[in-house]
Parts: sequence; structure tokens; C-alpha cells
Amino acid sequence: MKSNKPPRPLRPVSRPCLLFPAVLFCLSAGTVLWGEDAEYRIETDGRFVQMLRWAGQEDVLYYEVEIEKQAGEQWEKAVTGKTESSPFEVSLTPGIYRWRVSAWDVLTRPHEASGWIPFEVFMAKQPVLARFSPEIFYVDEDTVWILDLFGENLAGGIEVSLVGSQGRIIRPGVITAERPEEEVRLVFGYEHLEAGEYTVHAVNPGGLTADLGTFRIAYKKPVDINVSAGYKPMISLYGRINELLETKFFPAGAYARLSLVFFKRRWGYMGLEIEPSWTHLAVRRNDYEVLAQMPGGVFYGVYQKWFSNRVMVFNFRAGGGMYSVLDYRFIFSTGETEPMAVLIPVVAAGASFQWFVKKPFFVEAGLDFTHLITIDNPSPGYLRPFAGAGWQF
Repeated sequence: MKSNKPPRPLRPVSRPCLLFPAVLFCLSAGTVLWGEDAEYRIETDGRFVQMLRWAGQEDVLYYEVEIEKQAGEQWEKAVTGKTESSPFEVSLTPGIYRWRVSAWDVLTRPHEASGWIPFEVFMAKQPVLARFSPEIFYVDEDTVWILDLFGENLAGGIEVSLVGSQGRIIRPGVITAERPEEEVRLVFGYEHLEAGEYTVHAVNPGGLTADLGTFRIAYKKPVDINVSAGYKPMISLYGRINELLETKFFPAGAYARLSLVFFKRRWGYMGLEIEPSWTHLAVRRNDYEVLAQMPGGVFYGVYQKWFSNRVMVFNFRAGGGMYSVLDYRFIFSTGETEPMAVLIPVVAAGASFQWFVKKPFFVEAGLDFTHLITIDNPSPGYLRPFAGAGWQF
């Protein structure tokens, strides 16, 4: 009876590898329980050592293990041995075998044997890695990350991973056999990829290994340059000056933005951003009018989190800058005040969503919060929704 596990796909080497059903032999009840785990180890000299296990009881002097090998329609004795405890270790050549165990008590009397348990020892083959294609993944491309691995003895059940210099291990989500024993295809998920240099490491089910390097994961563009512009009104939240103006919404506004994203990791991108903006302040009442222009600029640190589809991204930003209030004046029916100008420091934070409709063109929308640092108490604060479009270089 063969195990459900596949043969060890492994350049032919005279190393037998055992696949067998583990057996639990209950001496007190005389029953046999079946499992499906193969147990073996590889010695430093390359030998495979198979381990036959069973569960016994106390007051046993020793166990006697018998192993027979199939020769045509006959069974020939292969190994007979004694042990005081489980497991019983042997090193067998490839073939079909059966084994049984019996217990001898302290009076040197044999108990009934467990019954014959079949198993098979397969020849383990050394995997050989010849080449892989491609030699590099660019994680900032819109693609499926597939690595084709070519060699010998790449049979079913082989495990392949990318091993980095600092112990980082990246495993594929899917491994498929394209040509039996000669080619396997590895499919990786974007969320597991991390920039660096890796060795391709293969392990067959028998424990034999092969390595080939160097495979690289990198970013095709070290720096993303995003330029965008659009509509950006202003909504008053709080502040004494807004109470005086008695107006909450200033619809005339615009912005431009330049982003430099230069720090890229799997968990997110980071960079710097500068945003000039302009708002027209206009308040009309029955007997007067207030006019002003509010240009300004904010310098942000920005964090980006990409979706796995690589066409959508969330942006989070925080920073500070300066706003100017220019040509600030009151206009009455009898005349107007002298225009005033003032420079005001601000702090700001916000979030936005970008969608690359057709790269490098994108559209974006978001919401910023801006707080002006003034001598008024309280200082004014604003929400600034925006929508625009841009281009990535």
C-alpha cells in the first residue's frame, strides 16, 4: 500500500527515500491504527534513514521488528531486529516492503504480532536548477509576476522559494508543472514581493535541495513624479474671522501639486509634496462687501498605499506652510478701506484617492484640513475638498 503523498521528485542519486503509513500498535487492546505521515531523516553522509514507529505499553522487555521485501510474487526477509523502544531505524534500498512488530514481555514471552504493514521506498532524485526566466521582477509594473524555472528532476511536490540575503523568504502562491521534471511555473502575489536580491531555492519531497541565483526584485522607476491640478474650494469650520464674515463656503479655489515619491517598499511608498493653492474670498452683504485673495503653499510629507491592481492608490499627507491674504478690503457704498496684506503660517493634513485611468494619466479626489495660526482666538480652520487630474512621469 502506497502513501497518498507523491514520490519524492528529486539528478539521479542512490538515495532511497521512504514513504509509508505510520502505524500505532496498541499492545493492550491488540488493535492497529493507521496514519499517513512518512518519517525519515537524511544523515550527513547522504543516507536516508527510515523510522518505523508504534505505540506500546509498560513491562515490555523488547520489541522485535521484521521487515520483508517483495521479490516477484514472494516476500523475502530483509531486516530483523530488536529494540527496546520506538522508533526502529533502518536504511533500505528502493522497493516494496512490509513490516510488523511484536512485543516480548519481561518473562521473555512473545505477544501477538501487529500484522503486516505495507510501505514503499522510492528512489530520491537530486533536483538540478539550470536557469530561470525572467531574471528580474519590476513590482511597479501592471503585470502578473510569473517565474519559469528550468532544470532536471523537478517532479510534482517540489517546493520553491526565493531566499534573500537577510533571511527573507518569499514563497509563490501557485506552483505548476509545465513540462514533467523539466520546468515548473511559479506565480507570486504582489503583496509578498519585496525589493532585493534572492537565491532560487528548491526542495523536493525527499529533502534534497538545489540553489540558483541571483534573482532580483526591483522598482523600474526609482522616483515617481506626479503633477496634478484641479478645483479646490474652502469650507469654514471655526475661527473668529469666519464669525465676522458670517460665511461658511468659498467656492472659488484651485490648486496645483507636485509629488516626488522616492522611498518604495511593499508596505507603502513615501515622498515629499508641494502644493500651491489659491482661494478667492468674497462676502457680500446689503450695505458692504469684503474681498480678498488667499494664495498659499504647503509642503507635505506623503505616504502612498497601492491597491494590488496597481492602478489605484490612497495618499495620506501632513505638513505645513504659509498662506497670504492679499488685497484684503471692505467696500461700502461710500468708499472702501485701504487694501491690507498679511502672511499666515498654516498646518495641514489630508487624504486623497488616485485612479490611473490610463497610465500615466490619472484623476484624483480628496479632502484636506487646514488650520491657520493667527493671533485671533480661536484661529480659523477650514476643510478643503478637491478634485483634479494629473500625469505621472
